[in-house]
Amino acid sequence: MDRKLAAILAADVAGFSRLAALDEENTLRALERCRGRIAELVGDHGGRIFGSAGDGLVAEFPSPVQAVRCAVEIQRGLLDMEDLPAERRLQFRIGVNLGDIVVSGDDLLGDGVNIAARLQEIAAPSGICISGAVREHLDGKVPFALTSLGERNLKNIPRPILVFRVDWQDDVAVGGGILDGVPPVGRSKDQPSLVVMPFDNLSGPGDDYFVDGVVEEITAALSRVRDFFVIARQSAFTYKGRFVDVRDVGRELGVTYVVEGTVRRGGDRLRISVQLVDAETRTQSWSDRYEGAVEDIFEFQDRIAAQVAGAIHPAIRDAEIELAKRKPPASLRAYDFVMRAFPNLWGRRKDTNNQAIELLRQAILVDPGYGRAHALLAWCHASSASYMWTDQPERELDLARAAIEGAGAISDDPTALTAAGATMSICGDQERAATFIEKALALDPNNAWAWARLGWLALFTDDPARATERFQRGMTLSPRDPLAFNMRLGMAFSMAMQGALPQAIAIAQDVVNTYPDVTWSYRHLAAWSALAGDMETARWAAQKLLAAEAGFTIERYRALPWFQRIPQWRDRMAEGLRQSGVPER
Repeated sequence: MDRKLAAILAADVAGFSRLAALDEENTLRALERCRGRIAELVGDHGGRIFGSAGDGLVAEFPSPVQAVRCAVEIQRGLLDMEDLPAERRLQFRIGVNLGDIVVSGDDLLGDGVNIAARLQEIAAPSGICISGAVREHLDGKVPFALTSLGERNLKNIPRPILVFRVDWQDDVAVGGGILDGVPPVGRSKDQPSLVVMPFDNLSGPGDDYFVDGVVEEITAALSRVRDFFVIARQSAFTYKGRFVDVRDVGRELGVTYVVEGTVRRGGDRLRISVQLVDAETRTQSWSDRYEGAVEDIFEFQDRIAAQVAGAIHPAIRDAEIELAKRKPPASLRAYDFVMRAFPNLWGRRKDTNNQAIELLRQAILVDPGYGRAHALLAWCHASSASYMWTDQPERELDLARAAIEGAGAISDDPTALTAAGATMSICGDQERAATFIEKALALDPNNAWAWARLGWLALFTDDPARATERFQRGMTLSPRDPLAFNMRLGMAFSMAMQGALPQAIAIAQDVVNTYPDVTWSYRHLAAWSALAGDMETARWAAQKLLAAEAGFTIERYRALPWFQRIPQWRDRMAEGLRQSGVPER
């Protein structure tokens, strides 16, 4: 057996088994077409395919530059060549590594190949991850930003591997990053933007590596959120060790928001403080503090990155909402109408839901192709049916389905994908809902709303234990989220389904006290209290429910589409409501 140095590209299809289960014939046909196109591109870039099993393949290249250029061309070349609907298109994940490999006949073996395969596994759908060994050869040779994801422990690889993400969808000046404060051309004019500045190390120089790692992880986590544009780490770190005014940073980098932080070690504990600052006004929009053990330093680093990303997302959204509210009506764009609609989206009251519908219709009039506006409009119509704010629930569900079909290209927008998934779940199509929501989480793993909707989907498919985990994940990511009451009621629902009625009732009672305008919470409190034998609370909750929703009946409640897969629980809820005094018809 011989050995040689080679660049290895590994690729496979994200979620292939699920896609094949939904539409096997068309999925396999699309896979063959994709493979043919990939084989052409590999040959064009001087490579050869030496392994292709199942939905994956492995290719060898004489140089890492050729391998990365080919990886980007593969992702670009596959964008427009499939006949499948957008939510069922094949999305390849690609990993590229440079390493010593063993030649065994026509096969290649060794860590060099294994690391490429593991990098592919951590790449996002339609994403590319490369090793630090590959990154060293790319300076000045590829027109893509290369974002550090820090050192990662990969499965069955004995040492940590430095990983970079290739941001191939945003070409920048050769060398990557942002030059002279000019953002890449891929940035939308409507997107708010931010930079994560180097954090201040308040301990000692020995902790610099950890502090820089935290910033890299937070930058990478925020970069997955498509609601705002994140400046590359390379540009942010040019400010390390310098005192700068956030207004100067905003002007130089063209950003709206600045993330700042400090790290302090005290004995065996680490404390990290983070704040989000408006670059123009220098006002603080959000701040939080995190503590963890030094011995869990890298797990702590990952957890902080996820929680900061989850918290900053709604903080920026709230700031953008306030900005849109202050604009005169004549100057509003489609984006502003959507921002104004956001506070009214969360299913709290009929009147606010109707206000959101009107604002989203205005957004669509301004921009008929605005996929997010269509998807959120669908969610509002689904909410109207689910919360029984209409005498014509089927009509509302038809409007919701029509809005999803009108949403068009939402494949790269986690918020729109989550809204579409939530809508389809309410309509009773849990399989299509899962496709939308899982894709949203692949793009933005810290999306609290998507985790909440994945929790409800688990409830609607009779898997309450998994629902509990998902609601907990959403609440951990965004504990101050405007949708927190929904996640808490979901958690209560999962407990009730698992037989823990006292815990479920306690949560529902707290939600009722904290959010008295969320009238649908009285349904759960009435039914669960009756099932637990607390008829006084059950009758009180039923009276509150009927006072707020005069047309509510058990018959209408039982007809909700999302009960299709859990008929036993539908019947139990109906019995509890019946005992509490809710009318049958």
